[in-house]
Amino acid sequence: MIKVIKQSWIFRAILIALMLIAIEIPPIAVNFALRYSKTNQLIVDGFMVLFICLMLAVIWWAHRTYETYNQLGQPAGIKVSWIIGGYLAIILGMDVLSYLNQFIYHQTETANNAALGSMLGHNEVITIVFCFSAVVLSPIAEEFIFRGTLTNMFFKRGNIWPKVIFSGVIFSTGHMSTNPISFLIYAYMGMVLAYVYLRTDDIRNSIAIHMINNAIAMYVLLVQVT
Repeated sequence: MIKVIKQSWIFRAILIALMLIAIEIPPIAVNFALRYSKTNQLIVDGFMVLFICLMLAVIWWAHRTYETYNQLGQPAGIKVSWIIGGYLAIILGMDVLSYLNQFIYHQTETANNAALGSMLGHNEVITIVFCFSAVVLSPIAEEFIFRGTLTNMFFKRGNIWPKVIFSGVIFSTGHMSTNPISFLIYAYMGMVLAYVYLRTDDIRNSIAIHMINNAIAMYVLLVQVT
């Protein structure tokens, strides 16, 4: 049975805004840890524990909210073909957009990737924890927020395209963009993830794609800084 949650649009907008703010808070702990990366390992460890705790808190909240607004019912199951196809679609589309970004704006990488790369290689603990979060924790949190909650909170079950576009645009606002092409790179990724989630009726499929994409991206960044 489909749940119907009767709450004002203002309430929902405030709730999702708070969630978008919440997902940006944990990296602050990483920035503080970086300040002590060469001088005090104990402080670094403390901030990284805080970072993990904050990420887990965001995931818990995002999952609770997703369960409240979910209109798709029970998960339909893991679809390997959709995971592979979704990942390939992301890679092909982002490669084209990245080429355009380099051709038009002479940027070899997005500001978001540059910021992520700047957090790696300074301290072993920071690098390990941050990579684990990027590959495991962040995809879970972001999929529950940008796909699971966002697409169900503001739209009724039915036409998926408004949900796909809205999810992609809001997802991109959470990533650093310096020009329209770099914004479109993350919007496109978010739209593919939303499409896979909505077509398969199982958020685990978009989570898996997100994890694979981030794992390869982090590997590339690690190669660059080592």
